[in-house]
Amino acid sequence: MKTNKIVDLALGQLDNLGYQLQKRGITSVINRHNLIAIAMTKQDRIKAEISRVELKVDIQKARVERLRQQADDIIDTVIDSTPAPIAEKLTKVRSLVA
Repeated sequence: MKTNKIVDLALGQLDNLGYQLQKRGITSVINRHNLIAIAMTKQDRIKAEISRVELKVDIQKARVERLRQQADDIIDTVIDSTPAPIAEKLTKVRSLVA
């Protein structure tokens, strides 16, 4: 989901909350415009948090891909070091699993 969609959704919900508060007579303390102003000031922090989470996900994806490659290398080494009839069967099994 794009950041603009998230911000628009959040602002819409804040506007709705402000409207509900105003409807119940709590406008002297909090109004929807104040809530939206607070949300706008926090927008950069939200963007930074989203970027941080995306970076963590990318790092984990790279780590998993590296581990998968290492496992493939180990499997290749084992298959290469086994006798031909067994290696053939292991290669078939590997193609079914991968």
